[in-house]
Amino acid sequence: MGLILVSHSADLARGSAELARQMAPSVVIAPAGGTDDGGIGTSFDLINEAIAKADTGDGAVLLYDLGSAVLTAEMAVEFLDPEAAARIRIVDAPLVEGAVSAAVTAEGGGDVDQVAASARSAGGPSGDGPEPDIEASVSARSAGDSVPAPDARDQVVKATVSVVNPLGLHARPVAALIRALTGWDVQVTIGRPGEPPVHLRAVLRVVGLALRGGDTVEVIASGPDAPDAAAIVTALISGGFGETVDRPRRLAPAAMGAAPARMGNAGTLRPVGGPAIVNSVLRATPGAPGLAMGPLVRLDRAPRQLTGDDAAAGGDHDPATERDRLDGAIAAAAQKLSAGNQFEVAHAILLTDPELRSAADAELDAGGSAAAAWWSSVGSTADALAADVDELVAARAVDVREAGAAVLAELGVVVDRIPSRLQGAVVFADDLGPGEVPVLLERGAVGVVLSRSSTTAHAVIVARGLGLPMILRAGDEIGRLPAGTELVLDGDRGTVRVSPDADQAADIRRRITEMTDAAQARTQAAHGPVHLADGRQILVVANIGSLADARAAVASGADGVGLLRTELLVLDRDTYPDEDVQTADLTAIFDVLGDRPIVVRVLDAGGDKPVTALDLDPQHNGFLGVRGLRYLLAHPDLLQTQLRAICRASVGHRVSVMAPMVSVAAEVVAFRAAVEQAVVSLGESGVPFQAPDEIGVMIEVPAAALAADEICAVSDFVSIGSNDLTSYTMAADRTETGVADLLDPSATAIQRLLDQLCGFAVASGTPVAVCGEIAGMPEHALGLVARGVHELSVAPVRIPLIKELLRTQG
Repeated sequence: MGLILVSHSADLARGSAELARQMAPSVVIAPAGGTDDGGIGTSFDLINEAIAKADTGDGAVLLYDLGSAVLTAEMAVEFLDPEAAARIRIVDAPLVEGAVSAAVTAEGGGDVDQVAASARSAGGPSGDGPEPDIEASVSARSAGDSVPAPDARDQVVKATVSVVNPLGLHARPVAALIRALTGWDVQVTIGRPGEPPVHLRAVLRVVGLALRGGDTVEVIASGPDAPDAAAIVTALISGGFGETVDRPRRLAPAAMGAAPARMGNAGTLRPVGGPAIVNSVLRATPGAPGLAMGPLVRLDRAPRQLTGDDAAAGGDHDPATERDRLDGAIAAAAQKLSAGNQFEVAHAILLTDPELRSAADAELDAGGSAAAAWWSSVGSTADALAADVDELVAARAVDVREAGAAVLAELGVVVDRIPSRLQGAVVFADDLGPGEVPVLLERGAVGVVLSRSSTTAHAVIVARGLGLPMILRAGDEIGRLPAGTELVLDGDRGTVRVSPDADQAADIRRRITEMTDAAQARTQAAHGPVHLADGRQILVVANIGSLADARAAVASGADGVGLLRTELLVLDRDTYPDEDVQTADLTAIFDVLGDRPIVVRVLDAGGDKPVTALDLDPQHNGFLGVRGLRYLLAHPDLLQTQLRAICRASVGHRVSVMAPMVSVAAEVVAFRAAVEQAVVSLGESGVPFQAPDEIGVMIEVPAAALAADEICAVSDFVSIGSNDLTSYTMAADRTETGVADLLDPSATAIQRLLDQLCGFAVASGTPVAVCGEIAGMPEHALGLVARGVHELSVAPVRIPLIKELLRTQG
């Protein structure tokens, strides 16, 4: 069985196909979008090609977006031979929802008529009661099953079952139920006994029932497969979906969802546990050092109303065009979310809820823009959930807004939750993206309190580099204080004092002034070199990822750059930059740094660095997958482009290159060969360039640390990436707050690895640097130097402090 998706837009057809493939990887789904020259419209030839691809002999279902598309589709089918034409079903159904529903039915072995019926059902229910024309089915009956007798269609099976898992029927279990019924000829509703049921496919309506562990659920299945379908549904519910009491979930309900950088993870301010305010002081986890005092400002999830042209509830927008734009944006957003973690996949399923989409139709019909109509639907749905007395239902409002914001982004609307003026404010949020930290500083924030996060999260690292005091894992009590409450934040101790009295406030202001003066004095002294008592010179260099960072490094007295994170130059770009663009970006940074030594790390994509322009899979390219140098060696064209750009930009500068995520010496040899290849190719092309001064690698995984002698034998230098080294050694994801306590560089295992690693490097005469966060920690810097480390690469703001420490105690 195959699918053909005909659309006036090539992007919409491709996006819908990709989304459907996430649900049905073995089904042939052929998009036929746009005209032959890539314009808006339909193409007879493209539809013909798609039919030939999708119909391999068992038939295919054709879906289309607008009425005029069906005319071209019908013409294409008419030109087929009669036998082939009889196998094609042209179905009038929502393109995106219909494609998903049809795909999962085809994946389960449904025949052409079953797949067509599933596509028609995707419009969703209009009321609370059962409707015969709605299919709530989605998993696996083989095409060879016998066809029931006609009177079997009247079968109705009712069953009751107790919910086992404590969190109940939230979005992911509902999605599991839908998938488990793929291909069955049945309609399923669900609800409490004696109350109006809802259709299983209306995900948000099922979530809104607030069915929790211990509640009784009535399942009503109607249709030929009702007995078997009812048995499957009740078995899954009684089995707890893997979330039984014996396997409690560690994640707080409000934490569901992985937010975009400009959205954060701020959900409802309902209690999720954490530290308490005792005697006006809350004690949490230090994040970024510094002292700050100011009024509390909470970061909301996102603005309720859009601004500008997108805000208009009515207007002269063409309803058909805006409807197409919205459907395309939903498909594209769902496609991206479907490739993410389990929570993002749940968000993708939320976007397929027909009721969420249909709620925007009235505003579209009134001439409203796609963005305004969609955000209105998202807002009303989220507000209804947030008002529910059940905390788990209310927490789903966060997910609806986050999923909705992903659709807005596809429509070109960026939802910015940061107020334009934050002069002197201490900001509270659940979490931050790294891109939000400089925005907070630019708009006047003096400190940040996060209810979650970890010491190695990118936003926290950025905050340290920019000197924005921050504390982490503070829970929600601060967020429930009245806006404007005066707070004193101590990023070194991890404390927040609430409403200091006049004497305390005066003392804090005095200390902030003293610290500012001392910092200025340290910065002036930092522009000189550091020599230890034994005569060794220790380089204190900077970790940077932008032109602004380079300027900050120079201003802070950096001896050079020990880590230029090139992935930060491309992280959010929609298109991967070519050689000329990369050369220009690097040249601008190198020119600021002048003759200071610079170590450029080639692209470190994957893991927690999802480069937008690259098609990275969260598992295949995850923390234990094809990431860093592994990815570059698998994509030599990307590596060659970057190495050539580095060499071209290096003219007149002192530049070395470094590879990330090295595990074995053979990878170092392969990296050196790639550098030599780039140098040879540049020599043949005749463009000005300069070969790297040295070729080194990062030590970030235990395997590399334990075999450092082999790696040092083929590398000019090594640099210890302590953040990943700690994470991999302790088996603790540094983006997961639940294991943040394990990310302690003082741990015995980490200290022993450092001892052995540095011992190998010193014995072989290989220079060893440290570019992880441990290098900027005063309690560890002296120990690293004592082990033979010759270079500490830290955030620019830490350079004066580390230089002063080495001069006075080294």
